[in-house]
Amino acid sequence: MALKLDKYTKADESIIQIIIAGSLDTETALQFDEFIAEHVKETAKLVVLNMKDLDYVSSAGIRSVFKLAKRMKTRGGKVAAANRQPQIEKVFDIVKALPDMQIFRDDAEMDEYLSAVQNKIINGEDF
Repeated sequence: MALKLDKYTKADESIIQIIIAGSLDTETALQFDEFIAEHVKETAKLVVLNMKDLDYVSSAGIRSVFKLAKRMKTRGGKVAAANRQPQIEKVFDIVKALPDMQIFRDDAEMDEYLSAVQNKIINGEDF
């Protein structure tokens, strides 16, 4: 699935909202990283990731989001996520709950697990 990115900023570019639509995965993470590098200027103090239309996120997408958060933190800024769909929220909850625990053999195994979680939630099944 493709990734669509748009941005809205305050006039001074201290607050940037990035709208993410589609899939943030192995195939699109570089596109996200390049978009961030081009559009998130040093003046940014807050980057809001609007995930209303984000349908899927893989481990590569999570890494890109964490890379942005680390970049902002070193500059004294912050990243916030808004409008997460239930399956995306669950993925971030899982990652947040296990920040220092490696429970997957490799990225492929983690992506398989994250896909299963998101599909269950999309289909209305309990997880």
